[in-house]
Amino acid sequence: MTTDPLLEVKRFILPAPRSLVVTREGQALAENRVAKRIAARLPEVAGTAGEAVAWVRSLPSRFGAGIPLIALRDEEVRRHFENRPWLPLVITGPLSADEARQPGARLPPGCFYDHVYQRHYPEAELTAHLLGYTGVSLPDQHGPVAEDEYLAPLVEGRAGMEKSLDETMRGQAGEVLRVIDRQGRILHQEVVKEARPGETLILSINLKMQRLAMERLAASGRPGAFVAVDADSGDVLALVSYPSFDPNVFEAGISSEQYAALSQAIDAPLFDRAVSGAYPPGSTFKPFVALAGMSSGKINGAGTKFAGPGEMLIAGRYFKNWNSHYEGMMDVKYAMLRSCNTWFYQAALETGAAPITAMSHRFGFGHAPDLPLPSVADGNIPDPETYNDPRSLANYAIGQGRVLASPVQMALAMAALANGIQVPRPRLIQGRIDARTEELVVRHEAQPSRMLQVRMSDIDLIRDGMWGVVNYGTGTAGSARMKIPDVYGKTGTSQWSNDGKKASLAWFVGWVDAFNPRIAFAVVTHGRDGERLSGGGDAAPIASRFLRPVYAEPDLYGVTLPDAPSRNDPVITPPEPIVAAAPDPPQEELPVEDLPVEYDLPPARRSFFDILFGRGR
Repeated sequence: MTTDPLLEVKRFILPAPRSLVVTREGQALAENRVAKRIAARLPEVAGTAGEAVAWVRSLPSRFGAGIPLIALRDEEVRRHFENRPWLPLVITGPLSADEARQPGARLPPGCFYDHVYQRHYPEAELTAHLLGYTGVSLPDQHGPVAEDEYLAPLVEGRAGMEKSLDETMRGQAGEVLRVIDRQGRILHQEVVKEARPGETLILSINLKMQRLAMERLAASGRPGAFVAVDADSGDVLALVSYPSFDPNVFEAGISSEQYAALSQAIDAPLFDRAVSGAYPPGSTFKPFVALAGMSSGKINGAGTKFAGPGEMLIAGRYFKNWNSHYEGMMDVKYAMLRSCNTWFYQAALETGAAPITAMSHRFGFGHAPDLPLPSVADGNIPDPETYNDPRSLANYAIGQGRVLASPVQMALAMAALANGIQVPRPRLIQGRIDARTEELVVRHEAQPSRMLQVRMSDIDLIRDGMWGVVNYGTGTAGSARMKIPDVYGKTGTSQWSNDGKKASLAWFVGWVDAFNPRIAFAVVTHGRDGERLSGGGDAAPIASRFLRPVYAEPDLYGVTLPDAPSRNDPVITPPEPIVAAAPDPPQEELPVEDLPVEYDLPPARRSFFDILFGRGR
């Protein structure tokens, strides 16, 4: 340590560059840019604290309106001059390219450019909820010199992966020794410890699919979410919440007005619907009710048939089907195909809540998926001890009441139905690379989250019904049908409370029967005040407009197109129609699963068959 009173020797901490984040194809999603900001050496322009304050006050006239000067208080300037005159006073935030080109950016005496890292997200809105953004955790200081001084502002993750993986992504800070004279000029510098950048993260995201999903949601004109995963590996191919926001606004220093506009917007662009949203799944929950009934022995596969009336009296209240027509006797496959509420009411009443809850947990409902993101929704599966009365079971049967699921949970549950063995653990990060050597540090292998332990014969019946939903003439999602490959799906319409107002939700979930990858997906979109949506009419078309381009250009999207539809291949699956125990009912122009409607009517005014089966409208 020098004893020269005119010199200072100081140890500075140098924050490391944050992790580079790339797609599986190597496209950058989060990167670091070197930005300029303007700083001043006060001893060069002022001899006293008062002169320093006066000089800072004159800066607007020296720079003009094109440079965003920091609004420094007089006290901050005074404290800086008195406590740390030999350290620079930062007078602007990071400048944009346009700001740096402003005529006022020509620096007056005493000022110089200071260089700092600034986070940049090349895809902006497309990956905002996934990546999040950062913020300054330790701003530039003005008081007494601290034991640890930073050469650049210390930042931290504030949302998305930037927040949940902050410790990993910030890397390891370096240390620098500097000899500085009383005017703040650096006379000598020595790097004691090099900063180590955060490891590069390789995501499973398919950027072309991500973009296509965002475009399809945006084209619908409604808020919603789209999730696509590899049903075998759990790779997250697309994870989209709409509407979104530009995270670069936060990195540049968001104003209070800008933040208020985002946080108070009616469509909540800051909210991650795909991961944090927990919604009633509606009829997309029916496959798991049916599996619970078969697993418990209350439903004997396709041998058990219930009637499909237009409504049913349950505990003194009438519960309706979406279709007012009597649909006759039907088995589990045809009930799935038609999404017959009244069939599932009877199935749930026979089965009871405990088996439905147990089966739901097997498929991952009620548990937050293992994703490296903050605020991953658990959803909700009711306690069977308190949700076993007839009315509760009726709501349980059709994914309403207390049943809640996120789009990610639904996509993973569909993946489990597709592979028939396990709920895959979602793999969002495929591996990590050393930022300096570019060597692979770790590869995250595909792993199951939980094993299903469900009879394959039961799963095959559900698959038959879900194939029929899309491909059979009386299914509810014919708009999603493709010649090749086969699409399996389930539509759903549900009702939820949005800011205290009832709103309609439309779902379409399922998978594509093609390998490398076998895509499982979930789409949800919700209506505005008073708007009625349907899974078949509003959600299935979004999925269809995503899947058709993907398989029309398989090389572009990195998928494999089968040679023929799998169900029509007699080697794989002998041709077999969906079993319909009832004649085709009269068809409405657009099959729409109705929201659950309960209402009281005096049972004495009805016949025995009315009470048992309900009546058509």
